[in-house]
Amino acid sequence: MPSDFNPGLLLLARQYRQKSQSEVAASAGLNQGHYSRIENGLTVDGPSADNVTRIADALRFPAPFFYQEDGLTGLPLSVHPMNRKKASVREGALRQVHAELNLRLIHLRRYLRAVDLVPQLPRPKIDVDEGGGPQEIARAIRKAWSIPEGPIASLTDLCERAGIVVIWCEFDAPIDGVTMTVRDLPSCIFLNSRVPADRMRFSLAHELGHIIMHTVPTEHIEEEANAFASELLVPEKTFSRSVIGQRVTLEWLARQKAYWRVSMASLVYRASTLDLITRHQSEYLWKKFSMLGWRTREPQETDFPHEKSTVFPGVVRFHAEELGYGVDELRGFLNLSEDDIRRLYGTYLGKHRLYAVK
Repeated sequence: MPSDFNPGLLLLARQYRQKSQSEVAASAGLNQGHYSRIENGLTVDGPSADNVTRIADALRFPAPFFYQEDGLTGLPLSVHPMNRKKASVREGALRQVHAELNLRLIHLRRYLRAVDLVPQLPRPKIDVDEGGGPQEIARAIRKAWSIPEGPIASLTDLCERAGIVVIWCEFDAPIDGVTMTVRDLPSCIFLNSRVPADRMRFSLAHELGHIIMHTVPTEHIEEEANAFASELLVPEKTFSRSVIGQRVTLEWLARQKAYWRVSMASLVYRASTLDLITRHQSEYLWKKFSMLGWRTREPQETDFPHEKSTVFPGVVRFHAEELGYGVDELRGFLNLSEDDIRRLYGTYLGKHRLYAVK
């Protein structure tokens, strides 16, 4: 085991378990003040091996986890609560998401040591102003990726072919998607698998907009990413031709949702912002949505299947099936308990890989 204790990983583990310092200290049989000094890296020569074992048991992490050299990456500005009055409500959930994302980045770093991801599509970095605005940049990406007119069959596949790693998570916080960019890893888009397919697909396009357009956060990055996503998924030119001369009803919106693979609400908003429907028509449709409860959840009969990521699941399965990583090997490889392996990667591995044969 390496000799240098990493206090940043102790903070990560505690926030991942959603525990307070006092709770962990009590479970580990330590004075809270002493535990706080350990977490803040203020103990001389680091904590004793006995105290690390106690803390590891309290947090249900293997002791070697805390001796890894990985640093932590902060959350992008866009996922922080903008309303400070709501910050306290979301703070704990956001900390847990932050910890999980960093944990996944540590694992991705391990997983990618055995494979090479070679992009097949270009992924340019285009300044919003230099590129003519978000809509024009979205058109440039469609052209660069040879996307024909009409809906995109699988945006996930295109992102993966451009070298972006798409990973599904089950976030408890109200976050649909988040991009994490780390110097030694490919750009990663983490999507909340709990949301409907239309929201997940728009979130993926939104996060792609951040990757393409944004290096330094500004007050307009969310609006710009939304504008990019709208044009990428529902191009103005093609969509306008389909709306002109049509009576925009709920039935028509449902058919268009199936075609474009975006929500009916986003189609109403798109038609309104492009002046393809009048203000009166827009207000009428939004009132109907509210009466039917569709602002919260559109009818399930209009749902379409989620897009599937293949690159990251393939990397995980490669370790299990080709390299022979069973549960014992994964515990050592990821420095993670079997329960956590099952929670984070069980969907990719299958039950036979998660339980030791007795």
